[in-house]
Amino acid sequence: MSESAAPPHAHPVHARLSDVRVRPGTAATARRDVPNTLDVFATHFPRHPLLPGVLLLATATDVALLAAPPSAYGWRLQEATRVRWRQPVRPGDQVSVHTELTGRDSEDTLHFRATATVAGEVVASVRQLTVTRRVPQPATAADSPKEQ
Repeated sequence: MSESAAPPHAHPVHARLSDVRVRPGTAATARRDVPNTLDVFATHFPRHPLLPGVLLLATATDVALLAAPPSAYGWRLQEATRVRWRQPVRPGDQVSVHTELTGRDSEDTLHFRATATVAGEVVASVRQLTVTRRVPQPATAADSPKEQ
């Protein structure tokens, strides 16, 4: 079991992944602790705090990208389809996320399936999480293809 720093694209509330297991090009599993001290809990239902679903989706993306092949400019989430929220994630929970590569359209587009659990109970699932390879940005507006 290893621990990793937050990926460079990760949302600031995501500090670390732990218990990381990766089968490169195939699957990845990791755990993320949900601390009681996140600022988001002050506004996301203060008396009954819940982790916003978009942050859980960001965690699933972080874990999926652990299994993605290296890319000079990294990967980005393109879309998530058939997302199911089954149980709330609360402060103090430990969320385990398992992702599997289910296909690729090209070397630049990968599809994953993701499942998030807390204490063995499924809290969310994503039937298809699609990531695309980032491309370098033009150096100036004049270099942009739109300007030509």
